[in-house]
Amino acid sequence: MSQTKSYNRRKDDQKGSHQLRSLQLLNAYRLIIAILLFSFNYFEITFIGRIQPDSQYFLLSSFYLAFSLLCFFISSSKIFKLIAQVHTNVLIDVISIAIFTLMSGGISSGLGTLILAPIAGASLLIPGQTALLFASYGTVALILQELYGDISGYINSTSYSQTGLIGIALFATAFLAITLARRVSDSTALAERRGIDLANLSQLNEHLINRIDSGIIVIDEKDSIRLMNRSASKLLNTGENIHNLHLQSILPSLHSAHKQWLDSLGKRNETKIYDIPRPNQPPLKARISKVGARAEDRGSVIYLSDTSEINQQIQETKLASLGRLTASIAHEIRNPLGAISHAAQLLDESENVSEDNRRLTNIIHDQTNRLNSIIESVLRLSRKQDACLEEIPLEKWMQKFIKEFTEFNQLSSDWYILDIENHLTVYSDPNHLHQTMWNICTNAIKHTFDNNQNVTVKLKGYKNSTTLISYLDIIDNGPGVNPDNQEKLFEPFYTTSSSGTGLGLYISRELCLSTGGDLTYNRTRQGGSCFRIRFANSKQY
Repeated sequence: MSQTKSYNRRKDDQKGSHQLRSLQLLNAYRLIIAILLFSFNYFEITFIGRIQPDSQYFLLSSFYLAFSLLCFFISSSKIFKLIAQVHTNVLIDVISIAIFTLMSGGISSGLGTLILAPIAGASLLIPGQTALLFASYGTVALILQELYGDISGYINSTSYSQTGLIGIALFATAFLAITLARRVSDSTALAERRGIDLANLSQLNEHLINRIDSGIIVIDEKDSIRLMNRSASKLLNTGENIHNLHLQSILPSLHSAHKQWLDSLGKRNETKIYDIPRPNQPPLKARISKVGARAEDRGSVIYLSDTSEINQQIQETKLASLGRLTASIAHEIRNPLGAISHAAQLLDESENVSEDNRRLTNIIHDQTNRLNSIIESVLRLSRKQDACLEEIPLEKWMQKFIKEFTEFNQLSSDWYILDIENHLTVYSDPNHLHQTMWNICTNAIKHTFDNNQNVTVKLKGYKNSTTLISYLDIIDNGPGVNPDNQEKLFEPFYTTSSSGTGLGLYISRELCLSTGGDLTYNRTRQGGSCFRIRFANSKQY
């Protein structure tokens, strides 16, 4: 997860920052000690051991002061790696303090204890076996200076026991630093694991909340919004930035409902539902509950639902149930309808039937055929198969369709104008596309002939250069659809023809939607009709 990676990077940066601050504190301590040791010589302070203001001590104290200043500024500028700085600092500290101790009269001067702080600090910065190495540096240096002072006579009275005690103290400090570092490392690792778990959980919660269709708003006791998912932002027309956003400024009616809920809130956590009016929009349903386990907690969570979507879901459920019922009824009607049609055909073939009765049997035959067509459409719609998208070369496919349609309807060859972009391919189900084109072209031919016009249907296929979506326009020169009827054009069982079923365009649009496309209607400037098929932009649409 990206949030986990960013959390790890943040933790690494924090760890490096803590180590750098620790190193700077250690360098500041060294600088203070160096200034004091230099001042002992400069101001001729002689109360520590046998310090003499000679040139050797001046050179050593000047070097140690310069080195301390250099270390302080190098650690602030981050020029060298931390490990290299620590190792170098420890070596210089051990050698310099050992020589200072020797010049001051040996271990009895007390300067040898100054080595404890640098060793302890370095052991915390670089724990493990390296800490023992630092302790051995200090112990060996102090023992060597004591031996040199004893052999050379530079020190009047040596104290190996005190040197050994300081060495023991150095190793004890190293062991203590190792133990503390291990515990700190374990605690840090546990905290990091908990932090990663919390980061993952936070990301998961955010993902789940944003995937919920209902709007969710969490507000505090001051009516400031603390959390808002995408659905709520969409319902309330707000952006993703909720900083300093208050409920009153977003929707006053929702704020009033929340205030009313707070006033009626007793000791029990009662959830209430309110109708929230919106200007020029459908009202919202708001369900308000308390957030927080303590009695004094005044936070609230508000669940928002769009009433229009709820009503639409109810309507879709009703239509689905009605569709299943209609298909069942159609199947039951089919058998008696066949018997009626067969009886009318037998009466029509009888020689004893008068012309008036024969005319009536023809009416029965025509109407049963029409009713059977409606039943076929309903059953076909109820057992609609899943689409199987293929890459279709549109011009070649259209030529094959036009030939079949022309022969079946016995049309002349000039009824169409084919205008397809070169090498245009579309993604669709060939069977669905065939049925859609057949319905639309049949309507175009029929309504044009009904108005005593010469039929001309233009079939134009093209791809939008910006969106890369392919379209197929079916444009006729008929009278077009009345503007008052255009909204009902794709509704089931809507028709202006006495012989139509009102299901052709509805089924055609459903077939287009099932393939990831769409079917829309536009009236041309000349008054004719333009049905536009939008194709899916890929097989996976």
